[in-house]
Amino acid sequence: MTGTEWVMIWERILPALAPIVVSASLIAVAGQWGLFALLVPLAHAGVLAGIVIVTVVFVGRGLMGFKRPTFQEIIARLALDNGYEYHKVLGMRHLKVHPKLKVAKPKAGLAQGDPMALRFVAALAAVLGFLIIGPVSINQVSAAFNPFLKDRPPAPAAIIAVSQNLMGHMPPNG
Repeated sequence: MTGTEWVMIWERILPALAPIVVSASLIAVAGQWGLFALLVPLAHAGVLAGIVIVTVVFVGRGLMGFKRPTFQEIIARLALDNGYEYHKVLGMRHLKVHPKLKVAKPKAGLAQGDPMALRFVAALAAVLGFLIIGPVSINQVSAAFNPFLKDRPPAPAAIIAVSQNLMGHMPPNG
């Protein structure tokens, strides 16, 4: 395989992997906010299992349409990256001496793999969490990924106050 083919394969696989990045970001932000600390470990594990299932479905859906670049696509990409016409690059294959062709950097494809821009929601929630809750320990964020951790950090006081306030304004059951 050529360098151009590797670049093109990476550009086609990257959008399919975007749900992994988005899911991990959202779990980390939920850990930052201490939302998993409000759940019992089994419910926490259930939420994580649901997120993993949804992520696997979206990654699988993204990889279903994967195909290796064809010879014509590789030549067209080389022509585009080097400012030549397609037929000139095709003809260079038969020359003993020809200019060195460069491969452009891979183009980012996260927007294609995250059409709802959830990566920005996670980033905004992380910034808001920092502003509202303040800095939290890395143990609190990493505890979001391990529901059965022995010493789970408690939820931040701000989140506890909000949840108690919401529960106090709930209508009585009945």
